[in-house]
Amino acid sequence: MDPSRAVLITGVSSLSGLSSGTGRTLALRLHRAGWPVYASGRSLDGLKDLAQEGITTLRVDVTDEESMAAAVERITAEHGAVGVLINNAAYSLNGTIEQTPMDDVRRQFETNVYGLSRMTQLVLPGMRRQRAGRIVIMSSIFGLFATPGRGYYEATKHALEAIGDSLRLEVARFGIKVVIVEPSPILGAFVPTTVGDLGLAPGSAAGDDDPYGDFWERFVVWHGAYREVEHPKGRGRLSLRSGDVAAVIEKAITVPRPRIRYRIGIPVRLLRPQRVLFGERAWEKFITTFFPTP
Repeated sequence: MDPSRAVLITGVSSLSGLSSGTGRTLALRLHRAGWPVYASGRSLDGLKDLAQEGITTLRVDVTDEESMAAAVERITAEHGAVGVLINNAAYSLNGTIEQTPMDDVRRQFETNVYGLSRMTQLVLPGMRRQRAGRIVIMSSIFGLFATPGRGYYEATKHALEAIGDSLRLEVARFGIKVVIVEPSPILGAFVPTTVGDLGLAPGSAAGDDDPYGDFWERFVVWHGAYREVEHPKGRGRLSLRSGDVAAVIEKAITVPRPRIRYRIGIPVRLLRPQRVLFGERAWEKFITTFFPTP
């Protein structure tokens, strides 16, 4: 019996951010290429357009054990196992290290790290039984370094880099391949239009009494380069579209011997060696010059 080709994608129904654009584009791309796709998200209403395309949709909240287990059980019943898991569910928490409430930090890790880890645990027994499978971990350019204002989100992406490396070595002998995807900034992804859109915790209200208030104003202005989706200028010209990322992921789950990491776009390919060449002090000077800083 041939190994399962069923693809489970998490985080597809999000209405904003990386998970929404990439997840939806990828689901459509793989479906049209003949893969049996299961597009999942917290809201089935947000998946109606994909269902109309003939894609199987599932309600999966990666912070809810029951919904994750039910999805894996259904796919296993229909295909023998989950053949490909694309861990795409994520959101970006904005806030300084000082002001972000710990409950918000825990929720960030619950979705971006613990949910991904549990979903991976659930699909692995089936992959081991068929001695084949692919697991894609969606990291980020911010899995390589950190900037002010998004430290906890970036910490989750750093964590995924380590989890992916450990997992790849642990499951290789079972025929399971693990791929880490590191996209450069994606146009329209996690892009605030006002300070209010940042979703800051009450302690980070960007008011007159907020020691970081002026920083958040600059934070929003800086992200303007990534709101220009149609005709990007400046930094935006080096950014990606969701289709660019989806095409690479399709390759990663198709080729017999995928890369360990897929670094997509010019920024992510340039910045990693630059940090080594610059040294830590010069690198930090680059960060404070290029990114908004309090």
